[in-house]
Amino acid sequence: MIDTQACISRNPHPSVDLNKWQTTVDLMSELYDSACGTIVQFRQDEFNAVAASTNPDNFLERNSSWPWEMKSFCRKIMETGEGLYVDDAQASAEWKKADPVENGPVRSYCGLPLLWPDGKLFGTICIIDTKSTHYSSSLIKLLEQFRNLINADLQMIFDYEEIKNLALTDELTQINNRRGFNHLAEQRLKDAKRFDKDISIVYLDIDNMKSINDLHGHQAGDDCLITLSSLLKTYCRDSDIIARVGGDEFLVMLLTQSATQTEEFCIRLADRFQQLTSSNSKLSLAALSYGYSFKNQIHEINLEELVLEADKNMYHYKHKQKNQP
Repeated sequence: MIDTQACISRNPHPSVDLNKWQTTVDLMSELYDSACGTIVQFRQDEFNAVAASTNPDNFLERNSSWPWEMKSFCRKIMETGEGLYVDDAQASAEWKKADPVENGPVRSYCGLPLLWPDGKLFGTICIIDTKSTHYSSSLIKLLEQFRNLINADLQMIFDYEEIKNLALTDELTQINNRRGFNHLAEQRLKDAKRFDKDISIVYLDIDNMKSINDLHGHQAGDDCLITLSSLLKTYCRDSDIIARVGGDEFLVMLLTQSATQTEEFCIRLADRFQQLTSSNSKLSLAALSYGYSFKNQIHEINLEELVLEADKNMYHYKHKQKNQP
């Protein structure tokens, strides 16, 4: 998911070169002989100048911000979704009392809306001047081309995140795959060390999946996998990491306080899974085997070793269950 409320200048996205945005607004200022060329993002009820031209007479700095409540040209564009050109703001009944005009240097404004690919407004691209202006239709069309370049970058952010999501997410269950688990878990381990948190890795395996597939078809097997993934989404917190890492194998990373707490989590999960599958004749053969590893911060934590230990303990559990009368 894209966090559209994150400031793009303070949290640059890896797919976008903000130096290109800087070059764009500098070129805008030069071509239009204006005091300011800028790209503005609207987020968290305020406007942020995420790129501003670096010409000496520019009065608007990068990362300048102003609230939605203030009457502004950018707000007008966000309200209407349309471009705005005010050639002489002091002569305009609508704009002469606006704060940027009455108490500021703005005399002319020309801007267009910028859009996220889903149609939501990102903000504006605009030319602001300290003198009245008379832009030709050709200059307005040129601004449209600059706008299209920035919109293309916003599309690239969406495309990048979609591809990343496909690479890190299991298509059937819509939870992390092994690559996604490793990516997130390594960062979580760093956080655990920094904040002195304890870690558990839980390894889960659905028993009798082959029999379910053979007897009732692969759709029944898929339903079994989706049932477990839905349970994990319900039982786990936002700080936990869940993943499908094999055909019928799942991993969970828990920030926990004790091995006992992890054991209790596994028992609740297995019992609830048994309740759900036993009520469905096609899934009634399914059962859940589990194993876990627990480490506190007096130990050096290694993700691969934690996973292997949990996997080993899961197979001990599975063997024990099979040998029970």
